[in-house]
Amino acid sequence: MENALTRQNGPKYFNHPLIKKNSIEFRVYQNNISESARSKNTLVILPTALGKTVIAIHVCAEFLYNYKSKRILIMAPTKPLVAQHMNSFFSVLRMPEDCMTAVTGKNLPPTRMAIWNREEIRLVFATPEVVKNDLAENRLSLSEFSLLVFDEAHRAVKDYAYTSIARYYVQQSSHPVILAMTASPGSEKRRILEVCNNLSVEQIEYRSEEDGDVKPYINPIDVTWKWFTIPQEYKYISSNFRAMLEDKLRFLIERGLLRKKHPQWIFKSDLISLGEEIQYKLELTMEELRGPLYAALVQQSSALTLMYCAELIESQGSPSLKAFLNRIEKDGGKAHQSLLNDNRIKEIQTLINSLNIEHPKTIYLVELLKQRYSLFQSINERQHEQDKKATDLTNERPKALVFTHYRDTAKKVVEILNENGIKAARFVGQAKRELDIGMSQEEQSVVLESFRNGEFDVLVATSIAEEGLDIPEVDLVVFYEPIPSEIRYIQRRGRTGRKSSGCVTILAAKDTIDERYLYASKRRLEKMKQVLSNINTALKPIQKTDVIANPMTPDEVSYFESRRIVLDDRVDKMLLPHLETMKVDDLLPSPQSTNQLIRMKDKKRMELLSLESHTLTNGFRREIDSVARRIHTLIAKSGRQSLDVDIIQQSLSLKNSVLLEALKKLEKLKRIEWVDDSRVILSENLTKISGSTYNVYVEKIIHGRALVIVNGKWHARLNHYDYEGPRELLRKGSEFRAVGEVYRDDGVCSLRVKQIV
Repeated sequence: MENALTRQNGPKYFNHPLIKKNSIEFRVYQNNISESARSKNTLVILPTALGKTVIAIHVCAEFLYNYKSKRILIMAPTKPLVAQHMNSFFSVLRMPEDCMTAVTGKNLPPTRMAIWNREEIRLVFATPEVVKNDLAENRLSLSEFSLLVFDEAHRAVKDYAYTSIARYYVQQSSHPVILAMTASPGSEKRRILEVCNNLSVEQIEYRSEEDGDVKPYINPIDVTWKWFTIPQEYKYISSNFRAMLEDKLRFLIERGLLRKKHPQWIFKSDLISLGEEIQYKLELTMEELRGPLYAALVQQSSALTLMYCAELIESQGSPSLKAFLNRIEKDGGKAHQSLLNDNRIKEIQTLINSLNIEHPKTIYLVELLKQRYSLFQSINERQHEQDKKATDLTNERPKALVFTHYRDTAKKVVEILNENGIKAARFVGQAKRELDIGMSQEEQSVVLESFRNGEFDVLVATSIAEEGLDIPEVDLVVFYEPIPSEIRYIQRRGRTGRKSSGCVTILAAKDTIDERYLYASKRRLEKMKQVLSNINTALKPIQKTDVIANPMTPDEVSYFESRRIVLDDRVDKMLLPHLETMKVDDLLPSPQSTNQLIRMKDKKRMELLSLESHTLTNGFRREIDSVARRIHTLIAKSGRQSLDVDIIQQSLSLKNSVLLEALKKLEKLKRIEWVDDSRVILSENLTKISGSTYNVYVEKIIHGRALVIVNGKWHARLNHYDYEGPRELLRKGSEFRAVGEVYRDDGVCSLRVKQIV
């Protein structure tokens, strides 16, 4: 099968029965990597924006086509990334909507069970934690999956979910094939080998921007370092922090707790390791002997705080330091309180409260962006003068992405940019950081969509924007501070230069932590390249059983496509009212209007995909609920005698998967208990419920209640809100025993049923 076709006087495109015609541009390195990845477990290492997803799509298309009875699982660390991958695959593959779906933590176990059991779903996109949990709970087997894709594979270290998933796959599948992808696996050979071993990687496909088959597709990125001297007031504050820090470090050195003998060479990692060591010793020490260790822990914690404060004033500025000091004042911890009582800290707080000096980084950033947008305005005005017929500015406004490590800095930078007439918005993660509640996924999506639509020009983001998310193309990336991580450097840098040349500006303060981070990232980048150049020799093949291809027929491919066309027609009909309300000018061909229409169609498709999944899984959930009630009724009739699970299955004619899920539900609700591996009984909790045991006979059913005879003597009313038990027992003529109580309601004898026995 040919991999590409050539359009006359135009670009080449990937040609595959399951890939839409002219939808993926052919690139030599992507083709070479995807062909190599079909036979061996492969770790693909490509800088951001060089098309790892395209490689995954091409490999998946091959496996879908050649192994039509098998399925594929694609994993990504977050729900937004899962949705993004699903949309990318769906937009180019000739597959109907009911052949792919997403599985995340939003789906309850019965919902996920329905998806795993439905063989027609050929492509499953999932977050790793739910896959790991379902494997552990036997809701999922990977034996019928021909390929597993791990995105952001550098996370596969220690006990991250990717590690156990890969282990299950190798155990359960006779021919496991793994495709792992990352922009950077790290610089340490030990870490890279750990990732490879955890994912059973047999080969690494690594490309840098200097490789011959990559160079033709690379847009130039101009990287500029801008150095600043911090104000004297900042230096004074920093020197106070560092003097206090040295006192704490000498305390720890003199007691032999720190191995390095000079405070100058003690870094944050040393203090963090010391804290873990002291905590470990505390667990092993008798309470009356812990005093010195507690004192050391206070000094260690204070040293970390002082180091952090010094870095904040030097690298970020007084607003970030002020916000941090305010937070630790509210925190009230012992180590923090002892610091805040120090007169030097009180002097610093007084100084920063009156200080009105911005960090030179912020001043430069404002000027840099002002110049860019002023230049953009001038160019558009000149073009407008040349073409008097033009009614709008002819070029789209350039977008910029500013990365900062700290949320406080992001907040302050956004405020200053907006005050200077530069439209900006903050973009941070979901996790709560002390008083900062973060942004929900819905809020993140709204901000990105607004940025994409040009409602503001500058996105100021923390590390959340580094990994994977579909951030719109930007012309300029600014690092507010250098970062020591080569992984994060590559990810940040890759946010520009995707479709055209880009610029990266890195801001750094002289004689501060910024300098150390600069040299650390450069050193690690070079080290990573050296390690990757010869690491393949350390990887070993895994044993696999030969598998015979079972390719799709032309008729099956046509059937796939015909079902897909139905969905596209549904999307067009749903969008028709929106198109009719748009202005005629908006429908004229232009990059902006075309992109807007594509995004609208993608959004509607994803809504329909979600609806299909919801319909499927809701039906399964209802089936589980119904079967659980039937099983409970059957067990309740046996009283305190156990029932064999095989007898339950035969009596109710149940599928094994449905039976197990229903039993799990009853066990979780504490309705039943397992006697051994094959028998169940009503829960022992019955005996713990307060009340008396009654014989109940259902005499009559009326709306919202039943009329019953209790112990063959008293007539009573049983209201629906007083009944905890299987609904199947509430039938005329039914008899059962129950734990509960008899009471009077407005003079009427009533029964409250707490548990069927």
